[in-house]
Amino acid sequence: MQILNTLTVLALVVMSFALIVAVPVLYASSEDSGRSNRLILLGGIAWVVLVLVNWGMSLLVV
Repeated sequence: MQILNTLTVLALVVMSFALIVAVPVLYASSEDSGRSNRLILLGGIAWVVLVLVNWGMSLLVV
């Protein structure tokens, strides 16, 4: 179970770094702003889901 907790933390860290890079790049690009906004929204939703999964896993590990 602790391995799964470690994997969820790793996924959250990777997603956070990806969003740190992707959000400014997508906002700076002038092409197809609707698609960029959709990608940012999906990335944000995925990040929130990973935070909730990580919280749930931490409750199970302790």
